[in-house]
Amino acid sequence: MSSVFADAPVMPVVNGPFVPPPAPPAGTPVNNDVTTTTTTTTVTDQLNHSEQFQAWLKNNGNGPVIRAPQAMNTPPPPPIRVVNQGPHPLPYEESREVMRNLAPSPAVPPPPESEAAFGAMLQQNMPMTPEQIVRLKQAVDSTQRAAAIPANIPPKPVSTTLMINLAPGATPPAVRLAQGYVTSLVFVDATGAPWPIAAYDIGDPKSTTIQWDGKSNVLLVQGMSPYGDSDLVIRMVGLTTPITIELVSGQRVVDYRVDLHIAGIGPNSKDIPIGTGLPNSANPVLLDVLEGVAPGGSKQLSVRGGDCQAWLLGDKMYLRTRLTVLSPGWVGRMVSPDGMIAYEIQKSASVLVSQYGNPIELKFEGF
Repeated sequence: MSSVFADAPVMPVVNGPFVPPPAPPAGTPVNNDVTTTTTTTTVTDQLNHSEQFQAWLKNNGNGPVIRAPQAMNTPPPPPIRVVNQGPHPLPYEESREVMRNLAPSPAVPPPPESEAAFGAMLQQNMPMTPEQIVRLKQAVDSTQRAAAIPANIPPKPVSTTLMINLAPGATPPAVRLAQGYVTSLVFVDATGAPWPIAAYDIGDPKSTTIQWDGKSNVLLVQGMSPYGDSDLVIRMVGLTTPITIELVSGQRVVDYRVDLHIAGIGPNSKDIPIGTGLPNSANPVLLDVLEGVAPGGSKQLSVRGGDCQAWLLGDKMYLRTRLTVLSPGWVGRMVSPDGMIAYEIQKSASVLVSQYGNPIELKFEGF
């Protein structure tokens, strides 16, 4: 409060309200035309009012006296400090120090009741200390990390190529699954063209889930249990014999992508081989070459003129390339869905191939 109240006059407390003089009776004529008479009457009324007020003060002057409160010695609040940061903002440490200095410090310590209420509010809303909060976060992080670590070593992901043998008594190919991993099965014909799927059936639907768009040549298979065996039967468009695949879970290796080659010409094939170029049975050597594995007992040759890998095995050469062989004629060929081609040709020092429609010559050395 301001110190102005210290100089205020002492006013007595009255015992009753001040009663003004009664108004003149209604109907009393007033002469508004005579200015002198009106002025005299007004002065006389004011004197009468003053005498009555003095009498009222004399009769009511024995009450208690209200004095103005004394001035409080509370110091004024500190002025707010305005920090001019200039064209560039302050660093983090300096900004934090400025914010601390801007906070006003209480000149008068708070009462004990306020401190008790403040402590109770802190205890209710923040019952843990900062050290306990850090320990709690570390414990939660350790628990989540332990829950995410698999019980066994994660399986090694690989991509493989398998040949489908539809002959009676043939062993069906096996696909390795793992819980939490999706395996894609891609079906192609002997020329590498997609072979669409007509339908499929799963032996154990609870342990394996399959997704299929209903028209393509790709199945997405996922194991739902860490261990277990099952089988998958697929019917292909235009193929009377169904294809059976064994599904195995819990191995150290998981197949990310499996290219399944069917010995035959599918409905989507555009590159139909002519003559005896297509072997009647699957060639396991070509299958290894298609995956980039050198045939057993072969010798690798150096190639100049294009992107190609070559191996010599006896009197046969095996090529792995994306180029189309024109001459000499190939004996066997196998194509993967990504466009890689494996050729089996007779031994030759040079081969004519086509690259984007342009013929180029590949030369081989190291025989």
